[in-house]
Amino acid sequence: MQVMKKIALVFFALIVMINGLPTASAATNYVTASKSVNPTSITTEEEAEVTLNITGTPPVNVVKPNDVILIIDRSGSMLQENKMNAAKEAAKQFIDLIDFTKHRVGIVDFSSDARQFDLTTDAAAAKAYIDKLSANGATATGDAIDKARELLANHRPEAQPVIVLMTDGDATVPQGTAYEYALQKANEAKNEGIVFYTIALLLSTDNPDTSGPNLLLKEMATTAHHHHFVLGSVGLAEIYKAIVQEIGMASAYDVVVTDTVSPEFEIVPGSYDNNIPQPTVSGNTLTWNFLELKNDTLTFTYKIRHKQGAAIGTLPTSTKSIINYKDYTGAARYFSILPVNLTVKYPAPVITSVLNDNGHINGGETVTINGDKFRPGVKVTFGTNQATNVQLVNEKQITVTAPPGVQGDTTVTVVNDDGQKASAPYHYYAQPEVTSINPASGPLAGGNTITIYGKYFMPGVTVKFGDASGSVTRYDGYLKVVVPAGTAPGAVNLEIKNPDGTKVDVPNGYTYEAPPVILPKITALSPNSGLVSGNEYVYISGENFASGLKVYFGSYQATVTNYYSATSIKVKTPAVSQAGPVDVKIVNPDGQEATLTNGFTYNPLPPAPAPEVTSASPNNGLMAGGETVYVNGKNFENGLKVYFGSNEATLLSYLSNTQVKVKAPQSTVEGPVDVSVVNPDGQSGVLTGGYIYKAAEIKPAPTITSINPNTGITAGGTAVFITGKDFQTGAKVTFGNKTVNLDYYYDATRVKVKTPVVASAGPVDVTITNPDGQSFTVSQGFTYQDPQVTISSLSPNSGPVTGGTSVYVTGQNFDPNLTVTVDGMQVPIDTYFDSTRFKIKMPSASAVGPVDIVVTNPSGQSATATYTYVEPPSLPVPTLTKLSTTSGPVSGGTYVYIDGTNLEQVKISFGGVVVSPTTILSPTKIKVRVPAASGPGIVDVKAINAEGKESNALPFEYK
Repeated sequence: MQVMKKIALVFFALIVMINGLPTASAATNYVTASKSVNPTSITTEEEAEVTLNITGTPPVNVVKPNDVILIIDRSGSMLQENKMNAAKEAAKQFIDLIDFTKHRVGIVDFSSDARQFDLTTDAAAAKAYIDKLSANGATATGDAIDKARELLANHRPEAQPVIVLMTDGDATVPQGTAYEYALQKANEAKNEGIVFYTIALLLSTDNPDTSGPNLLLKEMATTAHHHHFVLGSVGLAEIYKAIVQEIGMASAYDVVVTDTVSPEFEIVPGSYDNNIPQPTVSGNTLTWNFLELKNDTLTFTYKIRHKQGAAIGTLPTSTKSIINYKDYTGAARYFSILPVNLTVKYPAPVITSVLNDNGHINGGETVTINGDKFRPGVKVTFGTNQATNVQLVNEKQITVTAPPGVQGDTTVTVVNDDGQKASAPYHYYAQPEVTSINPASGPLAGGNTITIYGKYFMPGVTVKFGDASGSVTRYDGYLKVVVPAGTAPGAVNLEIKNPDGTKVDVPNGYTYEAPPVILPKITALSPNSGLVSGNEYVYISGENFASGLKVYFGSYQATVTNYYSATSIKVKTPAVSQAGPVDVKIVNPDGQEATLTNGFTYNPLPPAPAPEVTSASPNNGLMAGGETVYVNGKNFENGLKVYFGSNEATLLSYLSNTQVKVKAPQSTVEGPVDVSVVNPDGQSGVLTGGYIYKAAEIKPAPTITSINPNTGITAGGTAVFITGKDFQTGAKVTFGNKTVNLDYYYDATRVKVKTPVVASAGPVDVTITNPDGQSFTVSQGFTYQDPQVTISSLSPNSGPVTGGTSVYVTGQNFDPNLTVTVDGMQVPIDTYFDSTRFKIKMPSASAVGPVDIVVTNPSGQSATATYTYVEPPSLPVPTLTKLSTTSGPVSGGTYVYIDGTNLEQVKISFGGVVVSPTTILSPTKIKVRVPAASGPGIVDVKAINAEGKESNALPFEYK
């Protein structure tokens, strides 16, 4: 419906244009024009674009009769979006609106062929012809234009012959040259004086800059203003309104625009190709020819450039610009277009590099300047000084002799004969000079300021004293430098260096003076005596102590714990081997030292107290020994020995001077014994009768009264409670020949164990064995059983009789080597996960209904579950919604993407030729290669699924 409205509006607009509209008043000048150039200034190597804007002013109340041929496209593509019906309705509305007292209308309809309805004033007959049109076939645009020319060859002498071509597709006939053929026929029509309107009906998704129909129709139109296109419905009303306002009101006919370019310029070839119509070019003259000019502004453009060797300056772009035309009476008229000026100058010089871009302040260096656009008569300056021996090697290179200059950066400037210039940096240098240094010596610590006199010192100059840099302040003729600290007394070289790399070295230019020697001194120690064991704090007083000093007591180094000041430190005394006085020495980091003779006296250690034994815990044990015993008392020294009677105990740990841990030795007699402690110095302490030895106890053998449970699986792990008496901690239980530790010891009458794994089922003996070796056996006290296989679920528990369904079986005690049957037929295991889960793939069945799935372990145990076979679901009907391309060659081979639904299991029919998809992208999109056809035409495209169900049809045109 939208397409019908669009086309109806087009034809309505054409009726209004042909019948004409009244204007305000008569115009005496029917054509005006202006010329402009952009840019307004160029170099001899650049181009400028010239624009001609030509505007018409139609005369008032002049309606020229028209003989109009409507060319209507009825090719197969017009079936899409109901365009054929829309075109027919619009054409009939056009006929209803036209004034047949002044105008006649004829019809040419075309597809693969072209048919005609002669020029007439009979509206009913014309509409009846249009009603019979139907769409099919290719697009023979050229033949249709030829047919319209034949009809217009008999146009009335007073009438303007007009073609209105409306089409939605590119020309396709004759194959291979259809575009050129159609354009040729359009040009022949225009050469015969036929005004040519074109309207391209484009889709909203089309790009008008690349659309084949739009590009072709644009070239066919009389001028750019005689061509129109629409994208969907956007802007359609405005386009037809504009056509209504201009048609039938031409301001000029048989228009010839002549523009002759000035001899200082030449026309850039191809720069005028986008003009409609294109001009003919002869030498420096462009000529545009077209049949009529409306009241819109028609724009022509082309480019010009300076002709080599011609004059430069501000020049007119043309010598003659004139428009010759006829008015509506046929009278010859003309309009002269005023010229515009374009300023042309040479390109400015460019410097790309300067070889030898630095030189001595005295000048004289040969400098090479590279770049471009250097001209004869060029001049070169260095700052404000003129260079000498300027030689123009070529337009890209100059050599000069640098003039004298001032130390530092300057600019070298190249000036062409037209005053245009280019610049680059240049540097004048001079080596710095030193005349005197005052003072030339100073303290090693630095920080003093010296003055260096000389010349050629630049801002940013640096001064080094050996490898260390001083802080520099620059003045005219001298430098003030703060001297850095030195590393050693003596002379060092000075380096004065400018930022440009020039420098001067002064060997031994400055001398660092050695600082005065300061010796340390010891005046007192507090305290001045201590034990030979050391580890006592002593305060040392004196003078000139340096941080980081070392302190010696005799030959032993003390630990400096605190440095308070140059007159006081605190140390910890070292241990020495014998008592007596020793010298105390201090050594500063610079090697200076001081000694206080016999400054500290070492005293011998006081005798240690004898050990005392107060208790032993525990204070009794078996004669076999081995008990862990804590011996308590005081004055215990590390390295002591402990005796139980006359037998030495094993020392396990020296815990403190009041407690040790030992292992009691074995004893041959029963009863109390003394516990003795002997320190390393031989002193000892005794606890009389401190430990009592006892004879070993004889325990009864164990007895089993019950085993619960007395059965379990061969995989082991069954928790078993054993009841009886005289069970000892650490007892072990044997099932057959497999022994396990107790899982839990409750008391002498009850224990718990977990059964071990065995290889086969059956009864086994159960034996409990105490740590003392005594045991008790229950013959066949426990029976091993194979685990029972069970099935708890099937997922899913039903599926189609065609088989192929993956079923997960869940249960217990599945053996890795189990077998599975479905309705008596063995099937393979698809995946075995673990003893509780595996997967199979269901075979096909002959009928729907329940079947047994039987799982059997190698032991013969089995379990059964029910699975139900059902009819497979019916395939849904496929649908088609879109073809990525709706036409292709009869030879086939075109790839088409098809959108729709339920496309997983389909084949595609092109007019009865069935092909399989090349790629199934998804259930809603497939890719198909179009088969060959017997001939051109439109065929139905359908999808057919495996059950023979067909989709809706979409049209595809073979061309």
